[in-house]
Amino acid sequence: MSIGIAAAYAALVFLLFSLPSGRMLDFADRRYQRGLKALPAVGLGILLARAVFFGIGLAATMAFVSVMPSGMALARIVACVVIVIAVLKGFSGLKRPFPGADNDNIAKPQPLRSIWQGMRCRDGAVRETALAAAVLVLFIGASTATLETAKILAIAHLAASVSALLLYAAFARPVLARLNQRQYAARRERVARLLRSGLPRVSARFRNKDAA
Repeated sequence: MSIGIAAAYAALVFLLFSLPSGRMLDFADRRYQRGLKALPAVGLGILLARAVFFGIGLAATMAFVSVMPSGMALARIVACVVIVIAVLKGFSGLKRPFPGADNDNIAKPQPLRSIWQGMRCRDGAVRETALAAAVLVLFIGASTATLETAKILAIAHLAASVSALLLYAAFARPVLARLNQRQYAARRERVARLLRSGLPRVSARFRNKDAA
């Protein structure tokens, strides 16, 4: 496998891991609450979980290539559909409110508990495994299903995972806080329109009649 193909794989994985997801929002939430010092344990849990899904996806892809090499064209079409669905789902996550908030009264997390928090399958183990296998199917063929290819892809996968975590550690807080501000502004505008519509006055009139 060439360096260019490995770089393309790492770029695609980085893009998918950079999209909003349960894991990354948890990671950003911890960044919001505790700062950088609380991130290593959660980040380690995320890396461990993704390594497991990568291993399962790699084993499934290697087995499929060896058993059904003629089915790679159809498998890659299905893989593209899975990836597109994952991208659309990730962008839809931008519409969810960001849960983080500064709070000094939160109990100090234990390292093992933080690692487990990063490993939790909030996004669904089946979906994450399917996504890992879908990406690998695009880069593994009958002639490249070797141990050397697996090692190169594993290194690229780890590099992309770490890069996505660093991106969220550096920029998730201001970006997601800005998204929340937009949602709060839209919510205030809806309330203001409701008040201008006169509906609250009508409701108050009926309440006064009931009280009388």
